[in-house]
Amino acid sequence: MRTPYYREQALEGIAREVITAYDPNLYYGVPRMIPIEDIIEAQGITLEYQCLRKTGCVLGETIFDDGGAIIYDYDIPGYTVIAVKGGTVLIDSSLCREDASTGRLRFTCAHELAHWLLHKRLYSETGEGAAMMTGTNIVRAQNSALEMQANLLGSILLMPLPQVKRCFYQLQSGRDRQQLVADMADIFRVSKQAMRIRLENHHLL
Repeated sequence: MRTPYYREQALEGIAREVITAYDPNLYYGVPRMIPIEDIIEAQGITLEYQCLRKTGCVLGETIFDDGGAIIYDYDIPGYTVIAVKGGTVLIDSSLCREDASTGRLRFTCAHELAHWLLHKRLYSETGEGAAMMTGTNIVRAQNSALEMQANLLGSILLMPLPQVKRCFYQLQSGRDRQQLVADMADIFRVSKQAMRIRLENHHLL
């Protein structure tokens, strides 16, 4: 099947539909954190937290078909296969540690939801899953058109453009660039880097 291509405007529309179906106030009301994990479950997707790899090179994986998924079990210790249902998002449990980045956890969740929304038809009945990787695999993952689409939609889901603009114009007075980015990142519960990129991409910084 041909890889689907979505323009950014189309991705903004998909995010709007998903968010407003869950709660219109998240899109049209006071700017605030998007409850991405709740939205995932509202889509009928099962969210599970597992140690996906001992090395931490896989942060999330979307399972499209019933089957098995590889995880690392410290009790063995070693890798094992667990049964998973189609419509499951696996998140690496290391992202849930107290010292872990909330922004990274939330972005991984949003990235995997994006795969489900965009690429379900592409992956269904293939027995393959879509995985978010780090470390030595990051360049290969970022070069993938599918991963780039999931990254962009994930960002849009966490930082809807109308809300970002509304928040920007409400907070910009009296704040320098660094403080503005930090305050907005705190409101949306994303990393400062993610917020800065979102603002720069729309010429707000």
